[in-house]
Amino acid sequence: MPMNESERYTDVVAALAGVEAEVSAAEAQGMLCGLFCSTETPEPAQWIAQVLDGLSPKGEPAREVLEALSALYQDTRDRLENDSLEFEPLLPDDDAPLSDRATALGHWCEGFLFGIGVAGSHDPVKLPREANEVINDLTEIARIDPEAELDEDNEIAYTELVEYLRAATLLVREHTALPSSAQPAVGGDRADPDVLH
Repeated sequence: MPMNESERYTDVVAALAGVEAEVSAAEAQGMLCGLFCSTETPEPAQWIAQVLDGLSPKGEPAREVLEALSALYQDTRDRLENDSLEFEPLLPDDDAPLSDRATALGHWCEGFLFGIGVAGSHDPVKLPREANEVINDLTEIARIDPEAELDEDNEIAYTELVEYLRAATLLVREHTALPSSAQPAVGGDRADPDVLH
């Protein structure tokens, strides 16, 4: 039975903690999604090496982190390549404190921007305006204030930003990895990256 999002997140967090990785679970998946915004499908080993850069895990922790990251790679790839738009950013459960979720959201965006840089896809001249706007928005969201107070407005803003990330990832990937597609698969209003400041 496949893992749900919450179990996947907990699993990856625990595996990364086991090898004292500096990259968070959210940042690791963000990086992977950025790498997928390329005409070349990223190699799992290339991404795992970047996530574990500078580490030499051994024994059981090494096995666990490789298993968790390999499973995350496969799950993310399946969802990104699935036409039914099942992709979800890997973030803490909604029961987690808003500060934790906001921090993870910022890390996810940082990872994505790093990944798209490594993939070499972010050439503003070649990308359409919508994709460039998305990348600029993610740069703003990466600077999110994790100390935002828990109130209904910020909770709604967080939910909107997560939905925006989901749509934005699919939009950028469409223009970079799938340039033959004529029509964007996702639309909707642009989120305001300043809402949680």
